[in-house]
Amino acid sequence: RSVPASPARRRDCRRRAPTALPSPRASPEMAGFSASSFKSKLEKLSESQQSIQTLSHWVQYHKKSIKESAAIWAKEVLRGKPERRLLYVYLANDIMQNSRRKGNTFIEEFGKQLPTVMPDTFAACPEHTREKLLRLLSIWEERRVVPSNLIAELRASMNAAAARGGGGGGTAAEG
Repeated sequence: RSVPASPARRRDCRRRAPTALPSPRASPEMAGFSASSFKSKLEKLSESQQSIQTLSHWVQYHKKSIKESAAIWAKEVLRGKPERRLLYVYLANDIMQNSRRKGNTFIEEFGKQLPTVMPDTFAACPEHTREKLLRLLSIWEERRVVPSNLIAELRASMNAAAARGGGGGGTAAEG
C-alpha cells in the first residue's frame, strides 16, 4: 500500500513554469535615448566586435531618434582622437549593414553624415588606418550598402582632404 505524498513533496514534484527572459525593453541597456547616454556609450565603445554590435543594436532599437543619433555620431567622430575615429566608422558600418532589412532610414541618415566625416577622418589618420577606411569603402561598394555616387563623392573628397592635410600617404582611388 502506498503512502500519500506530503504537501511539501507534492509541491516539489510539480512542473515549474519556465521563467521568461527579460524583455529588451526592460533591460537597462535599452533604456530611453538621450544625447548624453549615446555620447557616454560612444566613449565606452571598445574595439571588440561585441561592443560595436551592442551599441549598434542600441542605436537601431531607438529608431525614432535616428536623426539625432546620426548627428551626434558625426560630431563625436570629428571631435574624437584619430585612433578612435576608425572605431566610430566601424560602428556606423555595423548600423548601416545590419539595418538594411528594416529599410533605408539608417543608411540615409548616416549616409548624410559621411561626406563630412570621412574626408576629415581620412586626413587625420595614419596610413594603416587609411587603408582600413579604403577597404570599408570597397565593401560598401561591393555590397551596395550606400549608393555608388556617394562612394565616388567620398573617394574624391577623401583624396582632396589627404592632399590638403598631408599625413599618411595612400589615396582613396586605391581600393
